[in-house]
Amino acid sequence: MHHVSTDDRPDPIEGIMEVTEAAESDIRDKDRALGRTLVIGRAYLVSAVLVVLLAASLAFPHSDGVRGFDVLFFTEVAQQQQTSLPSFVFVLLCSVGSILFGGIMVMTQKWWAAAIAWGSSCVAVVYGMLAIWLRQSGRGPNPDFEGFGGPGIGIYLSVILVLALALALAGVVWARVPEQRSVEESAREGH
Repeated sequence: MHHVSTDDRPDPIEGIMEVTEAAESDIRDKDRALGRTLVIGRAYLVSAVLVVLLAASLAFPHSDGVRGFDVLFFTEVAQQQQTSLPSFVFVLLCSVGSILFGGIMVMTQKWWAAAIAWGSSCVAVVYGMLAIWLRQSGRGPNPDFEGFGGPGIGIYLSVILVLALALALAGVVWARVPEQRSVEESAREGH
């Protein structure tokens, strides 16, 4: 039998590997490019409106005579009303996480900004509920303090808005465009 030399033939497995790696690289590149930007839809527009409303809610009374801005900047009025740490953390998370990064999300349409705003909003809801509960208990950190005010309309409004924002941002963060679905499908099929 005649012996055939394989030295001059290309390796078929190596050729398959090169084609597969190139295809996977293209799919990954397309998926990364599509994943960096957000889907502009109903959830995105609702989020933008909620960010503006949440920023406006800082002007409303947070507690007896203390506005959200007073809590954020820990003004003398907030100190006199013995504003609690959960109230401060709630307003800080709303301002920096939800409003600032929500605004960045609206302006840049970047996924990472929406993800930070969503995470901050989720945590802010918990702190907001805790802040309301502490104010409703009727006692501040100092039991001898007279005139400890209950929660104001601003904190209730802020908690409702930040909860709605967290739900809307979940729709923004997890939304997929049709192009992403087709890329995912082609990756599953191995094309």
